[in-house]
Amino acid sequence: MKVSISYHEILEESLKNELQWLKEEFEILFNSKMGAPTIKDKGIANAILDYIIENTCAYDSIILYSLLIDTMEKIEKDYPNLF
Repeated sequence: MKVSISYHEILEESLKNELQWLKEEFEILFNSKMGAPTIKDKGIANAILDYIIENTCAYDSIILYSLLIDTMEKIEKDYPNLF
């Protein structure tokens, strides 16, 4: 049996799914609090991003790093009061 999907494609798809989850999680947690997030909200947002950055393996792939950075920048742009 021969597998036709490369390891890097699997990693990229997995990262895309994780980043989609991250965007949805921020929407659920913080969309209703856009006006005045509390210190606790800011701590939670930063803890989530720190966790994702520390535990996401990009395996020296510029494509995976780019996906991760683009998502982080979009979240920081969409929720500027949290950062």
